Amino acid sequence: MSVWRFALAACVIGLAACNQQPAEREAEGGSAPVETPSEATDDQRVEFAHVDPSLLSAPNDAFTAIEPSEVGVFAAPAVMDALEPLLGPEVTEGAEVSLTVRENGDQAIADVVRIGSQDDSVSGGHVRIEFHREADGWFPVNAYRRTRCARGGEAGQWTAGLCP
Repeated sequence: MSVWRFALAACVIGLAACNQQPAEREAEGGSAPVETPSEATDDQRVEFAHVDPSLLSAPNDAFTAIEPSEVGVFAAPAVMDALEPLLGPEVTEGAEVSLTVRENGDQAIADVVRIGSQDDSVSGGHVRIEFHREADGWFPVNAYRRTRCARGGEAGQWTAGLCP
């Protein structure tokens, strides 16, 4: 497997796959609570920290454009429902995960950042999904990803390319 495909696979595996039920998103600017798996109650919600503002301000050209389906994001009645595959316990366990969803009318941008050892060259992943609201729900229209390198001259830096 090429290094590029390995890095992409590690990022996708690190940021995707779960079986949890989302909770309603709090007002813009608040942390987004997400229920824990199976029969979660209001007392069992997980609240994610906000994504660092310096990461939110990164332009889309600092990322690699991907299809939303590559990270398991599809249309859903609510943005948090669509983000469910990126926020499950398999993804969040042992990692520092932050989430910010910014809504502006019929547009929403969700940033999910996972920091934690994913492999020997990647220490974090940042996925950005842009949504558009239509009559039957929120549809992902664009998606982007980038990784934080764990070693070499790019250690600790975010890159749209490959980590050494």
